[in-house]
Amino acid sequence: MTLPPKLISPFVMWALVFIGFMLSFLLVPDAALFQTNLFTSAFFFLAGANWLYFFAFALAENRYAARSAASVKSLVTTGVYSKVRHPIYSADIFFAWGIFLFSPTIRIFACAAWLTVVLLLWMRLEENALLKRFSAQYARYRAKTPMLVPDYFRK
Repeated sequence: MTLPPKLISPFVMWALVFIGFMLSFLLVPDAALFQTNLFTSAFFFLAGANWLYFFAFALAENRYAARSAASVKSLVTTGVYSKVRHPIYSADIFFAWGIFLFSPTIRIFACAAWLTVVLLLWMRLEENALLKRFSAQYARYRAKTPMLVPDYFRK
């Protein structure tokens, strides 16, 4: 699927996420799936710290990243971008699942699943746009850098 770069906008993506969340809150029951425990609480706080780290450093290293793939001036492959190709989306997904583990209801599960699906599809669209724009340079970067799960130990 190829969309014009201007249509690959975080505003459109977040509108889709918001609509899915609203539908989840309107249509999905708020029943608990399991009890929280030390592990689920710890994952929530680690996911929050991960989100702060990746979001702050991704914007510091590439302030155009939050706008759209079309606004990216140059390919950034250092810092958090050396750990994962989509640090903000990765952090958002992990934080959504952390929220689910902290408040494990069917409704929050639906929201986390919806967010994950939308962001994974959006990452694919952005990757196609970036590959088209930066060609071989992005292909090399994509071959050595994970898309979603960070490699914290990579130098």
